[in-house]
Amino acid sequence: MTMSNMLNMPVNAKDVKIMNYINGEFVAPTSGSYLMSYNPATGEEMTPIPDSMAKDVDNAVCAAKNAFPMWSNMPATERAAMLNRVADMIDENCQKLATLESQDQGKPVMMAAMCDMPTCANTFRQFAKYIVDGIMETKSTANIMMTKMSVTKNEPGTMMATTQHVPAGVAGLITPWNFPMQMVCEKIAPCIAVGNTCVVKPTELTSVTPFVLSQIMDAAGIPAGVVNFVFGTGTKAGEPLVKHKDVRLISFTGGSLTGARVGAMSGGMYKRVSLELGGKNPSLVFSDCDMNHAVATNVRAAFQNQGEICLCSSRQYVQRDVYDMYLQMFRQMTMEEVIVGDPSNPKTFYGPVVSKQHMEKVMSYIRLAQEEGAKVEFLVNPNDKMVKNVSKDGMLTIKGMEGGYYIAPTLITGMKQSSRLMQEEIFGPVVCVMPFKTEEEAIQLANDTEYGLGASVWTMDKVKMMRVMKQVNAGSVWGNSWCNVDDNMPFGGMGCSGTSREHGPWSLEFYTETKALYYPSMK
Repeated sequence: MTMSNMLNMPVNAKDVKIMNYINGEFVAPTSGSYLMSYNPATGEEMTPIPDSMAKDVDNAVCAAKNAFPMWSNMPATERAAMLNRVADMIDENCQKLATLESQDQGKPVMMAAMCDMPTCANTFRQFAKYIVDGIMETKSTANIMMTKMSVTKNEPGTMMATTQHVPAGVAGLITPWNFPMQMVCEKIAPCIAVGNTCVVKPTELTSVTPFVLSQIMDAAGIPAGVVNFVFGTGTKAGEPLVKHKDVRLISFTGGSLTGARVGAMSGGMYKRVSLELGGKNPSLVFSDCDMNHAVATNVRAAFQNQGEICLCSSRQYVQRDVYDMYLQMFRQMTMEEVIVGDPSNPKTFYGPVVSKQHMEKVMSYIRLAQEEGAKVEFLVNPNDKMVKNVSKDGMLTIKGMEGGYYIAPTLITGMKQSSRLMQEEIFGPVVCVMPFKTEEEAIQLANDTEYGLGASVWTMDKVKMMRVMKQVNAGSVWGNSWCNVDDNMPFGGMGCSGTSREHGPWSLEFYTETKALYYPSMK
């Protein structure tokens, strides 16, 4: 496939014929079996997905292992040039990729085109620049006393010290369904930039854009075996990848329960493992904040991408004296701004959730809230003519897309802090709002969770803001904002939200082994 051919990629996911990509070849799964994917906007069948097995994984790992010596010894400038070509091709095909992403995942096309795809391209450029700039190399110019052992005497001298970061080998990259293309790019780019090779196992729920990325990488001239894609389920393809003896690193993004299994399977094999898992993220709204800004941002933080973002503010704690006003403003803004429906419509705020199974999971939490006696409100504009019906557990029926997996923006109040609603990740357009009285109580409520991924603090008092931010147990904490991620900063969580840190230099550290080189100072 040539680079010019890529400009003719399909704009309908039904026309994408997904195959495994192993050793530079597009191949069928060895079993000959396929799974069916579905368009979440309509519920209709979309395109078959390879149902790969351990043999496919082994073939891919073997290809990656064989390619490692060549790729790891290639000059950084040559690797960087290939990464930049991948970035250019993503940019050239941004709108088509965004359309395919929307059809496969459910998110609005506009969001994918404005956020996801540019991030993908920028990630490849970022790590291309890192390796050309030599950001990971450090040297010590201080004199270190060296003792030279001889038969007759010890001779003191001076030696130099340098760190060298070397690629670790074959990496297994396992990615989720909420940002299918972006998550794959955020793992592949740093992994291969530093000289590793990899096997990518995307989720079977959203395989279309990861497959198209394999075509882009092939067209960009990435050598055979450097990047391999194996499609299928976690049980049949993911587990063999994690357990494979020749895979030295595992980077996994997904649910906490699955992440715990990945960690357990890897633990006895001395693999380096990065786990980016779930979140139950608090937003602490103090009475002295800019209320309009806080409400507007927290509406977005609750419902953007159908609430299928690990950083969504699904627990919002509001100081008691402004609690009623906050709820009134939140209801009004959601009903005015959050349009649910056809993801190809530029006016749509969010589309369907990713699958029928996930829709049922999210609605089970809505039913739980009703059973526990909490107040459940579906914040749907009564004047929205595209909404035909809202079921008692929040399912929306959208005109012309009656089979889609749509859920109403759902506000829950009056639940207990101990409720599963406040303790478990729902991962849908559902937000729980609870009052607090004091700063100390707000911090206690925020930290009353097994998760620790993200948090937000809303106040005009800068001293208080910094004081609270430092006491909240989360890997990323924002003051008067949400999800403004700097890709040069570390990203990761505490507790059940994961281990390790990625993004920027932290990704480069994860994907390399660090060596200390000591050598005598010579004239």
